[in-house]
Amino acid sequence: MRDLLSRFGFVGAQVYQRVSDLSGGERSRAALARLVVQGVNVLVLDEPTNHLDLWACDALEQALLNFEGTAIVVSHDRYFLNRVVDQLIVLEGDGRCQLIHGNYDTYQLMRAQQQAGPASGRGKTEEPDQVPGENAGSAAAKQKRRRRFPYRKVADLEADIVGSEARLRELEQLLASPDLYRDGDKVKETTRSFEETKAGLQRLYEHWEEAVELN
Repeated sequence: MRDLLSRFGFVGAQVYQRVSDLSGGERSRAALARLVVQGVNVLVLDEPTNHLDLWACDALEQALLNFEGTAIVVSHDRYFLNRVVDQLIVLEGDGRCQLIHGNYDTYQLMRAQQQAGPASGRGKTEEPDQVPGENAGSAAAKQKRRRRFPYRKVADLEADIVGSEARLRELEQLLASPDLYRDGDKVKETTRSFEETKAGLQRLYEHWEEAVELN
C-alpha cells in the first residue's frame, strides 16, 4: 500500500494524513489510488488534470497508461490527451460529433486536411451546377450571424491557448506548494491570477470554437 501511495506522490508522514486535510489536487490523487486498488475496469474522469501540478499530472498519465481497463476522459488538456488517449469523440458546435481513431494531434491533422480540401478547389474555372439563389441565401445567412468575438486567426488563438494552459499549470503548482501559504498576500494574488487565467482560458476556448466554425 505504501508503494502504491508513493506512485501517487504520498510519501513519509503524508500517508497518515486524513483525506479531509488534503488539498484538492491531493484528494484527486488519493481518489485515483483508491480506484486502482479496487481493481475497477472502467474509469470516468472529468478534467482530471485540474488542480494537479506537473509532477502529479505525469504520475496520473503513467497510471492511466498502465491501466488495463477502459478510461473515458473529458478534458481540454491537449498535452494530456496526446499522452493517454487512442480514440477521441469530438463534439462540434452544431451538435454533431466525430469519432477520431488517434490522439489530439491526429484530430488536428484531419481537421487541417478537411479545411484544405475546399480551399484547394477554389482555383478551378469549372463550377458545378447550382440552384439559382442557393449560394446567395447561404451567404446572406452567414452574414446575419454575428460574431461573439473579434476576428482572429485560428493558429493565433491556438498559440494563446497553449500559453494560457502552461500558465495555468504554473499557478496550480504554486497553489499546491505549502510555502505559498506563509504569505497571505501572495495567496490572494496567486488565487486571483489563477481564477483570471482560468476564466481567460475558457474565453479562448469559446473564441477558438467560433473561429473554427466561421472560418
